[in-house]
Amino acid sequence: MARRDLLKRLERSATGELDSFKLRDGSVFYYNRTETYAALYLFCYDMELATESDVLPQPPEILHKMCQAEDPAEVLERFKPTNPQGAFVDLSWVYDLDVLVRERRLVLRTA
Repeated sequence: MARRDLLKRLERSATGELDSFKLRDGSVFYYNRTETYAALYLFCYDMELATESDVLPQPPEILHKMCQAEDPAEVLERFKPTNPQGAFVDLSWVYDLDVLVRERRLVLRTA
């Protein structure tokens, strides 16, 4: 039992700087908030610049993990801009967030 306790303490200290959320399979997904915001910004920017003939960029891992989250709505709330008019990143510009929450799928918004 002592080894298991030690392992849990080491895991907590190693992930101390990371945010996390629980997945449906019971595991936990850890992410660095700053790196994730940067990846989402670049992804949304690339999506905004893409034309119909372009190959669309692949979504960052965090978006796939949101679909697997135990509570996708709670995870989305973490990334919701406080000021949508002045936001650099708003996932609702790119994806239908209702479908993400209800069906756990990434569906592009139609113009």
